[in-house]
Amino acid sequence: KQWYQRRVAITAGTKIAIGKENKFNPVCGNFFYALMNQYDKELRTLNLTEEDTLVLGRLIYTLGVVLHCASNAPAAPNMGKTLLDFVRVFTDIYVLDEYVKQSILFATSIVAQISPVAVMTAEIYPQLMDIRLWAEELLTDTISADTTELAVYALDIMDTVIGRGLFPSDINSLSKEYTPLSLKDTVINSNPKISEISSSES
Repeated sequence: KQWYQRRVAITAGTKIAIGKENKFNPVCGNFFYALMNQYDKELRTLNLTEEDTLVLGRLIYTLGVVLHCASNAPAAPNMGKTLLDFVRVFTDIYVLDEYVKQSILFATSIVAQISPVAVMTAEIYPQLMDIRLWAEELLTDTISADTTELAVYALDIMDTVIGRGLFPSDINSLSKEYTPLSLKDTVINSNPKISEISSSES
């Protein structure tokens, strides 16, 4: 009887979380697509790929945050695909500001996290693989410690998502072009200083 009374008292004092409607979901597209619209419009006072890379980086960061806030919205998968297409354009630019590189890695991580497996395998797999290869190449370049950390984090997320979304037959057919790497080995081999430290420790 005492055990029952204690259990009732504990249950009565437990707060139950009540779900609330996300009022941002119905209007998320109005913010997302409006920010992305006419980004490449030529203006005398704005050049996102050259002098105004800080604005470009903040734009990509903002789009990633908006997508994260709308992750449960029905429109989120399509928004994620659009964002991935958007940032992939800038990975083709040879010289990119560090801040822009970091924003692309951040946005890609958000897309990989919120995309359903079915959408990932059917619609965004090629784009995700292109950005994954670009992120691997970043680790072989001279980049800041923050960018290296973000690249490793983004690769970890992408490898997890890709591995979860592929079927065995897909993995066999793509084994030549997709080989999951050890992130630790990738970073060590791509950075001479880290490689020297690692060899001295062993």
